[in-house]
Amino acid sequence: MDGAKEDGDGNDVVTRIQSEVANLSSMYYNFTGGLQEMAPPVSVRGEIVKVESDTSVEYNAQELAKQIVDAHVKIDRLLDGLQVPQVEEEEQLRSLGELREQHEGMRAAYGEDVRRGARVLDALQDCYSVLAGYQLERGKFSSPDS
Repeated sequence: MDGAKEDGDGNDVVTRIQSEVANLSSMYYNFTGGLQEMAPPVSVRGEIVKVESDTSVEYNAQELAKQIVDAHVKIDRLLDGLQVPQVEEEEQLRSLGELREQHEGMRAAYGEDVRRGARVLDALQDCYSVLAGYQLERGKFSSPDS
Protein backbone atom coordinates (compact mmCIF):
# COMPACT_ATOMS: atom_id res chain seq x y z
CA MET A 1 0.00 0.00 0.00
CA ASP A 2 1.19 3.50 -0.70
CA GLY A 3 2.54 5.04 2.50
CA ALA A 4 0.92 2.49 4.76
CA LYS A 5 3.39 0.13 6.39
CA GLU A 6 1.98 -3.00 7.90
CA ASP A 7 2.65 -4.00 11.49
CA GLY A 8 3.35 -7.54 12.65
CA ASP A 9 -0.38 -8.31 12.81
CA GLY A 10 -0.95 -7.44 9.15
CA ASN A 11 -2.65 -4.11 9.92
CA ASP A 12 -1.52 -1.05 8.07
CA VAL A 13 -0.77 2.14 9.99
CA VAL A 14 -3.88 3.95 8.72
CA THR A 15 -6.12 1.13 9.98
CA ARG A 16 -4.38 1.23 13.36
CA ILE A 17 -4.85 5.03 13.53
CA GLN A 18 -8.55 4.64 12.72
CA SER A 19 -8.86 2.02 15.45
CA GLU A 20 -7.10 4.19 18.03
CA VAL A 21 -9.21 7.25 17.16
CA ALA A 22 -12.37 5.14 17.55
CA ASN A 23 -11.04 3.90 20.89
CA LEU A 24 -10.32 7.47 22.00
CA SER A 25 -13.83 8.59 21.02
CA SER A 26 -15.28 5.75 23.05
CA MET A 27 -13.09 6.72 26.00
CA TYR A 28 -14.33 10.33 25.87
CA TYR A 29 -17.93 9.14 25.78
CA ASN A 30 -17.54 6.64 28.62
CA PHE A 31 -15.32 8.83 30.78
CA THR A 32 -17.76 11.75 30.54
CA GLY A 33 -20.44 9.48 31.98
CA GLY A 34 -18.02 8.25 34.62
CA LEU A 35 -17.09 11.78 35.66
CA GLN A 36 -20.76 12.72 35.90
CA GLU A 37 -21.37 9.69 38.07
CA MET A 38 -18.38 10.48 40.32
CA ALA A 39 -19.27 14.16 40.71
CA PRO A 40 -20.55 15.20 44.12
CA PRO A 41 -24.26 15.94 44.41
CA VAL A 42 -25.47 19.51 43.97
CA SER A 43 -28.72 20.94 45.26
CA VAL A 44 -31.03 22.44 42.66
CA ARG A 45 -32.33 24.88 45.27
CA GLY A 46 -28.89 26.24 46.12
CA GLU A 47 -28.70 24.52 49.47
CA ILE A 48 -25.30 23.40 50.64
CA VAL A 49 -24.88 19.65 50.27
CA LYS A 50 -22.54 18.15 52.77
CA VAL A 51 -20.29 15.56 51.18
CA GLU A 52 -17.68 13.50 52.90
CA SER A 53 -14.25 13.85 51.37
CA ASP A 54 -13.72 11.19 48.77
CA THR A 55 -10.21 10.98 47.40
CA SER A 56 -11.19 8.14 45.07
CA VAL A 57 -13.10 10.62 42.88
CA GLU A 58 -9.99 12.73 42.38
CA TYR A 59 -7.85 9.63 41.84
CA ASN A 60 -10.31 8.21 39.29
CA ALA A 61 -10.53 11.52 37.43
CA GLN A 62 -6.72 11.69 37.27
CA GLU A 63 -6.56 8.08 36.06
CA LEU A 64 -9.13 8.77 33.36
CA ALA A 65 -7.20 11.86 32.24
CA LYS A 66 -3.96 9.82 32.14
CA GLN A 67 -5.61 7.19 29.93
CA ILE A 68 -6.83 9.86 27.52
CA VAL A 69 -3.39 11.46 27.33
CA ASP A 70 -1.82 8.03 26.74
CA ALA A 71 -4.27 7.40 23.87
CA HIS A 72 -3.38 10.76 22.30
CA VAL A 73 0.34 9.96 22.58
CA LYS A 74 -0.23 6.57 20.92
CA ILE A 75 -2.09 8.23 18.03
CA ASP A 76 0.65 10.86 17.68
CA ARG A 77 3.30 8.12 17.47
CA LEU A 78 1.32 6.32 14.79
CA LEU A 79 0.92 9.56 12.83
CA ASP A 80 4.64 10.28 13.14
CA GLY A 81 5.38 6.82 11.74
CA LEU A 82 3.09 7.31 8.77
CA GLN A 83 5.13 7.48 5.62
CA VAL A 84 4.09 9.84 2.87
CA PRO A 85 5.15 8.34 -0.44
CA GLN A 86 7.46 10.41 -2.56
CA VAL A 87 5.91 10.08 -5.99
CA GLU A 88 6.62 12.09 -9.09
CA GLU A 89 3.80 14.16 -10.52
CA GLU A 90 3.73 12.05 -13.69
CA GLU A 91 3.31 8.90 -11.61
CA GLN A 92 0.47 10.50 -9.62
CA LEU A 93 -1.30 11.54 -12.83
CA ARG A 94 -0.88 8.06 -14.31
CA SER A 95 -2.22 6.50 -11.12
CA LEU A 96 -5.21 8.86 -11.09
CA GLY A 97 -5.90 8.00 -14.73
CA GLU A 98 -5.86 4.28 -13.90
CA LEU A 99 -8.21 4.85 -10.98
CA ARG A 100 -10.56 6.86 -13.20
CA GLU A 101 -10.59 4.05 -15.80
CA GLN A 102 -11.27 1.51 -13.05
CA HIS A 103 -14.09 3.71 -11.71
CA GLU A 104 -15.67 4.08 -15.16
CA GLY A 105 -15.50 0.32 -15.69
CA MET A 106 -17.16 -0.32 -12.34
CA ARG A 107 -19.80 2.32 -13.10
CA ALA A 108 -20.61 0.61 -16.41
CA ALA A 109 -20.79 -2.82 -14.75
CA TYR A 110 -23.04 -1.44 -12.00
CA GLY A 111 -25.30 0.17 -14.59
CA GLU A 112 -25.62 -3.13 -16.44
CA ASP A 113 -26.39 -4.95 -13.17
CA VAL A 114 -29.13 -2.41 -12.39
CA ARG A 115 -30.66 -2.82 -15.87
CA ARG A 116 -30.53 -6.62 -15.58
CA GLY A 117 -32.14 -6.43 -12.13
CA ALA A 118 -34.91 -4.21 -13.52
CA ARG A 119 -35.60 -6.78 -16.28
CA VAL A 120 -35.78 -9.61 -13.72
CA LEU A 121 -38.11 -7.55 -11.52
CA ASP A 122 -40.37 -6.81 -14.50
CA ALA A 123 -40.49 -10.53 -15.34
CA LEU A 124 -41.37 -11.40 -11.73
CA GLN A 125 -44.10 -8.79 -11.66
CA ASP A 126 -45.49 -10.22 -14.91
CA CYS A 127 -45.53 -13.70 -13.36
CA TYR A 128 -47.35 -12.44 -10.27
CA SER A 129 -49.83 -10.64 -12.48
CA VAL A 130 -50.59 -13.84 -14.39
CA LEU A 131 -50.94 -15.80 -11.13
CA ALA A 132 -53.21 -13.15 -9.61
CA GLY A 133 -55.36 -13.12 -12.76
CA TYR A 134 -55.67 -16.92 -12.63
CA GLN A 135 -56.70 -16.85 -8.98
CA LEU A 136 -59.21 -14.06 -9.57
CA GLU A 137 -60.84 -16.06 -12.37
CA ARG A 138 -61.28 -19.03 -10.04
CA GLY A 139 -62.67 -16.96 -7.18
CA LYS A 140 -59.65 -17.38 -4.92
CA PHE A 141 -59.90 -13.73 -3.88
CA SER A 142 -63.31 -12.91 -2.61
CA SER A 143 -64.59 -10.66 0.11
CA PRO A 144 -65.57 -12.31 3.40
CA ASP A 145 -69.15 -11.01 2.92
CA SER A 146 -69.69 -13.08 -0.24
